[in-house]
Amino acid sequence: MDRVWLFYAIQVAASGYALLRGGAPERLTGLALLVAAVATGIVQRNIPVLFAGLEASVMIVDLLLLAVLVAITLKADRFWIAWATALHALGTGAHFVRVLSPDVMRLVYALLSAAWSYPIVLLLVIGTLRHSRRIRAHGCDLDWSRQDPTFR
Repeated sequence: MDRVWLFYAIQVAASGYALLRGGAPERLTGLALLVAAVATGIVQRNIPVLFAGLEASVMIVDLLLLAVLVAITLKADRFWIAWATALHALGTGAHFVRVLSPDVMRLVYALLSAAWSYPIVLLLVIGTLRHSRRIRAHGCDLDWSRQDPTFR
């Protein structure tokens, strides 16, 4: 259980950094990741044995987070968020693996669904750091992609 609290500490620090120093995509992603981490912790408290069966509540949280990350990816003028979204899609896919093959080992299901969280948080920190550097170097950084129909 210590690793869970360690992850929460890392997530709070990364999200706090994104909220303080990031642009709109970093702030939204940091907030979404933090809300998803808290929501996952809340819904998992009601599960007597974790990952013994399909974690339906966790799957719903993951699907909602995936929808938010896809929306941010489609609008943001950032490349890192696409990687974070792809990694989260892999983790979300673990739930579907469990549905298709219920005999998947408990440990494998847990690792497949949770292991991607750490690199996603690292991408958030790197994205925020790069945004801060662009602001310092150029004085501005475009948050959202331009939606100019004449731009090709």
